[in-house]
Amino acid sequence: MSDVSEYWSRHLAAIETERITTKAYAEREGLSVAALYQWRKQLKGRGQAKAVTVQAGRFVAVEVSEVAGSMGCCVQIGAGVRLEFAHLPHPEWLAAVAAAVDRPGR
Repeated sequence: MSDVSEYWSRHLAAIETERITTKAYAEREGLSVAALYQWRKQLKGRGQAKAVTVQAGRFVAVEVSEVAGSMGCCVQIGAGVRLEFAHLPHPEWLAAVAAAVDRPGR
């Protein structure tokens, strides 16, 4: 994915994660609403999407692939934890879960 595609993909993921309207997000971030819709359509047309989560205080790109007939998502943390959701959870919550899984003595 190109840097430009990744830039817009991060914004689109933030809209989904925050469950905010595209218009409200665009106004808050100083972005074009039309550009957000254009990139959403373009990335969806390629079958590509990317979500961004926070892990231990840093952003980590997470590849999201669509599966025909699939509703929801699955998050794999390390080798032993697999979580399934109807919707991608909030990044901070997911980061807290990942930190707890990595904690010694778990």
